[in-house]
Amino acid sequence: MLDFYYKYCKARFAVKAKEISKELKTILSFESTPVLIASEPVINEEYREMLGEDLFLDLNNLYYTIEKTQKENQFISRYLDKNKTQPDSDFLFADFFCGAGGLSTGITQAGFAPFFANDHNISALETYYFNHSLPVDHFFAGDIEKLSLGINDYRHLFKNIRLVTGGPPCQGFSTANRQPLKDDPRNSLYRFFLDMISEIQPDWFLMENVKGMRNKEQEIEHDIRKITHAEYEFVPFVLNAKDFAVPQNRERYFLIGNKIGISSLEIEMRLNSFRNDTEKYVLKDALFGLPEIATNPHINSSHLNSENHGYTMIKRPTEENKFLSMINSGRHMNYLLNHKSRYNNDNDLEIFRRLQPGEDSTAASIQDILKYKNRETIFKDKYKKLNADEACKTITSHMRRDCHMYIHPTQARGLSPREAARIQTFPDDYFFRGTLNDWYYQIGNAVPVRLAYIIAKTIKSFYQ
Repeated sequence: MLDFYYKYCKARFAVKAKEISKELKTILSFESTPVLIASEPVINEEYREMLGEDLFLDLNNLYYTIEKTQKENQFISRYLDKNKTQPDSDFLFADFFCGAGGLSTGITQAGFAPFFANDHNISALETYYFNHSLPVDHFFAGDIEKLSLGINDYRHLFKNIRLVTGGPPCQGFSTANRQPLKDDPRNSLYRFFLDMISEIQPDWFLMENVKGMRNKEQEIEHDIRKITHAEYEFVPFVLNAKDFAVPQNRERYFLIGNKIGISSLEIEMRLNSFRNDTEKYVLKDALFGLPEIATNPHINSSHLNSENHGYTMIKRPTEENKFLSMINSGRHMNYLLNHKSRYNNDNDLEIFRRLQPGEDSTAASIQDILKYKNRETIFKDKYKKLNADEACKTITSHMRRDCHMYIHPTQARGLSPREAARIQTFPDDYFFRGTLNDWYYQIGNAVPVRLAYIIAKTIKSFYQ
């Protein structure tokens, strides 16, 4: 992690390094492993001046201890920058607008290897870097426009990419807007994403977006052909995640393109066969085995860890069911991560308690204490208590502001980030970094891992 912070968080390098020191000491304590004294530097000597002698030596000893005693601990080994190596694979992909890595995780599970990642959000990239074995020089932190303008510095990384993925924001996609998508200044990120496809010329690309993009298919296909100068076969889908073993009602638009001669009918049939083989899960499957926690009683204290309102990280083997075995690929998890509640005031807590599963702001039981007018219309979903026996409503980045629309079905609180991550089918050992609000933002913006896996499995199957 130090290499990442040195390159992308240089102004806060020492602060981030102290966080790493604290985390490593916590984990080594979990494992009853004493800190060893290193006789020589094992971390980059360049860091000594910026960290100061005491912190440099502290981290040097911690990293030395990990290397000597924790090589087999798959979780703690992610802290080691030397384990981030260039993948040796025939199935490489590049992920633009990668976020925290939901799409990349599913694609990796399907047998591809990430080779390049780009996003403008540093906390999301921090999470991506921690959880994936991609070296620091295979990232671009910043807007895709800047990457496109400086493409010469990265062109060598794009030679063997088979798959390009991304979800470019398109604020100007409205069906009432007759201006071509690529020419709308609000869609500049979309245009630069197409430029990257043109630059890389992958066998396949996958574009993800809001389901309303389906209304712009002709424009999109025209843009891709004009910009890439390649004959891609296109397959558009509006897919609901709940049909792909994801316990969430989430509809999104996906455009799959290839230039290796696979017909749209073949892709559609193959994807449908994989979809039909998946089980369906509901919210209670995702919440299984997680300990009860209460709402954080103190405002602006999300950094505190306690039995009452949860933990950033704790060693606690998790119980398993069929759903957890699926998202964790059969691995037994020894750490509970990002299971933490947020602050809510007394009025909100009373609303949480009164509502029954499935009820929202229109429920008679809360009308005397509901503060909002127009509750039958614009504030109908201000509060929503989830039903454990149904697929969850769409997880969104709005959770970083409050979790009023995601009230736990049996506990008087909003969903924790770990619960939201499970609903998005992230593995339990996927560690979201940054602040509590960062976690919610990263999780809400992600593509469900299992959905990404099945799409990528469909693509990969044509090489077998």
